Amino acid sequence: MRDREALVAALRERGVDWLAPSDASGAPIPDEILIASLAANEDARLRQALIGLFLLRPGLAPLVLKLRPDMTPAPAEIELIAHYLAALYLQRMWRVRLTHYLPLVADLPDYFSKELSLPAPEDEYGKTGLYALAAWHTEHSPQRANHLSEYEGVANLLFERLKSKAKHVAASLS
Repeated sequence: MRDREALVAALRERGVDWLAPSDASGAPIPDEILIASLAANEDARLRQALIGLFLLRPGLAPLVLKLRPDMTPAPAEIELIAHYLAALYLQRMWRVRLTHYLPLVADLPDYFSKELSLPAPEDEYGKTGLYALAAWHTEHSPQRANHLSEYEGVANLLFERLKSKAKHVAASLS
């Protein structure tokens, strides 16, 4: 699926609500199609939204293994794995902050670090893994980007939205 507005609407339904347009609409999209469409999308912001999606919805993790064999062309598989691993490492790095805003959730499973010779998510609370992942992503991706900055940028967007929502809830209770 390539309809940006429909993808943004589907992300908003799942809590990833920082992409424009804010009034996006579209028919419901199943999780598998959403994840595959995001990984294969030419829009970097939509691919990066996978990080937020996995952080907010860790129960979607098993779909990564299910979808991986069918991800073609190869760049889509790289993007799926890289953004999933970014969410995994960020979840470990920001565990305390995440639990401040969200209910306690299970850890994202580590499906790929050993296969890709990357650090375990527990090493330095995910920080070494995130840095190594950025280097791996740069080496394997046809797109040139500062991947580390992308990963951290998504975490910042997520936390700003969670913080804003928490303030709104607190204000409405006053």
